[in-house]
Amino acid sequence: MKHLLLKSKFILLAIIVAFNFSCSTEDGADGPAGADGIDGINGADGMDGNANVQSITLDASTFSGNYTSVAIPEITQDILDNGVILTYLNNNPNNWVPVPCPFDTIAFDFSVHVIHYLGGIDFDYGDASGSSYTIAAGDLNSLRVIIIESSSSARFTTNSKQQTYDQLSQAGIDITNYYQVCDYYGIAY
Repeated sequence: MKHLLLKSKFILLAIIVAFNFSCSTEDGADGPAGADGIDGINGADGMDGNANVQSITLDASTFSGNYTSVAIPEITQDILDNGVILTYLNNNPNNWVPVPCPFDTIAFDFSVHVIHYLGGIDFDYGDASGSSYTIAAGDLNSLRVIIIESSSSARFTTNSKQQTYDQLSQAGIDITNYYQVCDYYGIAY
């Protein structure tokens, strides 16, 4: 019986050793690739972006005299030729006035004329008679400049600025209304 038990252990050990060496990961070829799975459900479209819109806010509380010049390096020749520049001033945080603005606006007791040029903006202040008007530091609080670049397809037309104005008008946006413009482009007030 002892002999049978010894033979059984030897056979069992031989089977285990043979089994370990016969099952290697390197044996056999890979099977064929399975079929691709079904595509998932498309998600909802996100909001349109405003990559072609820049919003610049500056402190206007130091503006004084009858003329102010402000450097805005974002105003490039391409913007002057093809884009739209919307300019707003305020004298309190909730009262944004489009510039140019006439004398009779309820926000200011003076008129503001604006000239956009390469790299900046000039403001001229006037009174009811059209004469020069002098403002004091603190008469204004903030300046907001919204620069809308023309889309690449609009640049090849002769009136890309007008296309931008038309697009805003067709969307029901009054460009003299600061809040409508900000809402349309997703700009924080």
